Amino acid sequence: MPQQTYSFQASGTGDTPLCGAAPALFGLLLALLLAGCTIDPVRDEQRVLADVPAAPLGKARGLEQSGEPEKAAEAYLALAEDAVSPAKEQLRLNAAEALLQAGKPADADRVLAEIGRGSLTSSQRELVLMLEAEVALQRGRAGEAIAKLDRVNKSALPSDLKARYLGTQAAAYRLNGQPLAAAERLDELDKLLTNDPAARLDNQVSLLFTLSTLGRGGLAEAERTSRGRMQGWVELARLFSGHGAKTPQLDADFRKWRSGRGGHPALPGLSEAYYNTLAGGYPAGMEVLVLLPTGGRFGVAGEAIKDGVQAAYDADRSGQRPQLQFRNSTGSVGSAFDRGVDGGSDLVLGPLEKSSVGELARRSSLPVPTLALNRTGGAATENLYQFSLAPEDEAINVANYAHASGLRSAALLYPQGPWGERMRDAFRTQWRSLGGKVAGQRAYPPGDSSYGVSANALLSAGDADFVFLVSGVQDAVPLYGSLREADARMPVVATSHVYDGDFNPTRDAALSGLYLVDIPWILDTERSDALSRKALRDKLPNVNGPLARLYAMGIDGYRLAPRIADMGNSPGIFFPGETGGLNVDSLGQVRRQLVLAKFTPSGPEVADTIEAESASSAAPDAGAPQ
Repeated sequence: MPQQTYSFQASGTGDTPLCGAAPALFGLLLALLLAGCTIDPVRDEQRVLADVPAAPLGKARGLEQSGEPEKAAEAYLALAEDAVSPAKEQLRLNAAEALLQAGKPADADRVLAEIGRGSLTSSQRELVLMLEAEVALQRGRAGEAIAKLDRVNKSALPSDLKARYLGTQAAAYRLNGQPLAAAERLDELDKLLTNDPAARLDNQVSLLFTLSTLGRGGLAEAERTSRGRMQGWVELARLFSGHGAKTPQLDADFRKWRSGRGGHPALPGLSEAYYNTLAGGYPAGMEVLVLLPTGGRFGVAGEAIKDGVQAAYDADRSGQRPQLQFRNSTGSVGSAFDRGVDGGSDLVLGPLEKSSVGELARRSSLPVPTLALNRTGGAATENLYQFSLAPEDEAINVANYAHASGLRSAALLYPQGPWGERMRDAFRTQWRSLGGKVAGQRAYPPGDSSYGVSANALLSAGDADFVFLVSGVQDAVPLYGSLREADARMPVVATSHVYDGDFNPTRDAALSGLYLVDIPWILDTERSDALSRKALRDKLPNVNGPLARLYAMGIDGYRLAPRIADMGNSPGIFFPGETGGLNVDSLGQVRRQLVLAKFTPSGPEVADTIEAESASSAAPDAGAPQ
């Protein structure tokens, strides 16, 4: 077990490592402090809670295990009131972890802030920092999470906690727009997984997926500047990202690479695992129940997702495609779910309707892994994972990109009504959590002609660095034109709702200079593989219309489902989805990292950062059609 070193100052003798001191000299002191030398959270918790009344402690743990973490947190905090240190601190740690499971990061943060640091054991000190980092990560504060993790004494952590540490650190660096640093942490994690070949292979695939987000230019630069093991990983990422599918030529290139990199840890089966993961990666003989609405309000959306699932199935050349069983989820989903699982389904994809997802979420656990295609609030349910294209995620992504670009003061322009207010609130919450300032906000009536009044009133309200614009396609051009006229140099950032996915020069050239966040499947116009938009245009209806992003969701749903449980167990696992860079948080919710792009006269192009335009490049008539 890794140990933490303490020193004892004796007059005239210098510093002597206490954990390695002679028993005859330091026997009594060693006995008193030995528990603090080794970081073992499980044994440490058992020791410090030994005098806590067993019955109420067992009740609190039972609430946590039965899917009621918020009530468990209340029970832990009640016990902490009468406990003495370090039991008091341990119970509050347990409460904070339960609150994280309940989806209450702000409450968890408050509990952690109230823990006195002076009485903490060695294990508790490291756990406080790791929980604070996980709270920050769940709230989208990647920089804060990284800073907390940097203070952890990782050399003292046992292997299982160190793996959790490295996975969380990789997730934080990815969210912070540092994929190379994230890959370096996954490389460290690779060294811990030598006794678990399956987990190690998954981690290596995730490492290459992470590097692939650098793009062709970024990978070329990383290959030039990196050294040792990491240079090898970058070389492999370049090799694999240059092929849309596994081919005999790729196999030959991979074998040649391995022969020239004899000491590199890349596993022999890495290329097969990489492309099987992209294709589907289902175990042999698996049966998947797909629950989607076939009629009613969500019928059209359900059909688009089904077509995406089917397209991914048809493109799966792994040799182990699952048996898909489609069932209608309209109405009470519980009976359809239970019949499918009782009939032998190993995995469930769906349902889509939020009410149906909520019905499953009210159960304490599900018998098989289930990837729902919508999201509800509340605590985590065992085996339930939630994947959504919620528009609020886009507002959060805008806030993250703006803050990473060095912007600190925002002005908000959004439509009147519930949708605009949801987007406003999502952005504002995330922006303020990152330390950003809201200089002004204004709601406009959709379809109104007096956008200039709204733009001028907004920008005169305060000193903003940029504008967060919430708009649909029809209002985007006049709104953006009015904002440019009011302040030509201020960057404006929007969500994907300003773009229907097909560049129309007559209409969209007027948006030149506008930033937006969107999914990779929409923005990548160079791809021509079987699942690209280019390849599916002639096969599927509405690929170019407002349902286009739902096809991408269907593709990702098919490919995420077989690995969703593994992703839920490790925050370091990452998947380069069609709907964004995907990972799973502690609540079982799939989080999406979207792509930043900027409109040009010929269409949106991927951008690395949000930059203010100079006065000379921002012509007064930039909002006019070209």
